[in-house]
Amino acid sequence: MLYGVPQGSVLGPVLFLLYVVEVIQLVKDRGFCPHAFADNLQVYGHALPTDSNKLLGLLVACIERVQAWMASNRLLLNSTKTEFIWLGSIRQLQTCPSAPLYVSSASILPSQRVRDLGVILDSDLTLTTHVSHIVSVCYFHVRQLSLIRRSLMADTAHVMVHALIHSRLYYYNGVLSGLPAGQIARLQGVLRSAARLVLSLPSCVPVSAAMHDTLHGLDFPQRITYELALLVYKCLHGLAPEYLTRACVLLSTLSDRPHLRSSDDNKLFVPRAFTASMGPWAFCSSGPTSWNTLPARLKPTALITDTRTSLFA
Repeated sequence: MLYGVPQGSVLGPVLFLLYVVEVIQLVKDRGFCPHAFADNLQVYGHALPTDSNKLLGLLVACIERVQAWMASNRLLLNSTKTEFIWLGSIRQLQTCPSAPLYVSSASILPSQRVRDLGVILDSDLTLTTHVSHIVSVCYFHVRQLSLIRRSLMADTAHVMVHALIHSRLYYYNGVLSGLPAGQIARLQGVLRSAARLVLSLPSCVPVSAAMHDTLHGLDFPQRITYELALLVYKCLHGLAPEYLTRACVLLSTLSDRPHLRSSDDNKLFVPRAFTASMGPWAFCSSGPTSWNTLPARLKPTALITDTRTSLFA
């Protein structure tokens, strides 16, 4: 946030962050990872399935400590907006306890899905609900725009499609890396329907060539690669958060790989994924993989390797 104030606050963004900065360290001292977005706080923890009950107890203690700090600093922990979810594979979720989380004498049962900055996360991290929601909303706008398409010029229709459809399709689509081909095909179908709407083409006419040559658009898989490569570029130049920057390591900076040919092409180190289903989805794997697939001419020759200095200098 650069302007305005968080909801329900009389302080500006910088002053509000200074006011609640102690909460971040308080959560870290309890062994959890916090993410703060203005007046919203997310707390993450992980454990083996056999230790899930212990993790739940530690989380309750952490929330009680945060609530006590807020009470002493004239803040209120809103239990009605608090959500709790287990994330993992289907087999792991079967072993997780179904016990509720108690916040301010309120009982909060584990959710099957939560909304995180506009992205709907399922418990099994398949993002099926998120894709279905995007497809449903986008097709609704396609149907509504098709009713007035004859009254719109091509440029106006293109602008409205960007505002109502592409803005939803391209929002945080970097998290969709690694989805099954069937899910990607559903999103690609929305792109084709939107292109037919702009070009006033019937539904039976192929539109892929016109979408590339006339509208200068990318297919959805290439769009995901573009978003990931752009984020990696920001990480390499100190324009991204530190926890993302740490995932982008040049091969030329590794002690055992400077002699390899790949180190001369500004390629990044791709860590080994321990799970074939979820491991490649993580940014530490999908980001460097997307960057390495780019041609050498598209990569900058001078990269900032000391990103921590560039971030805080």
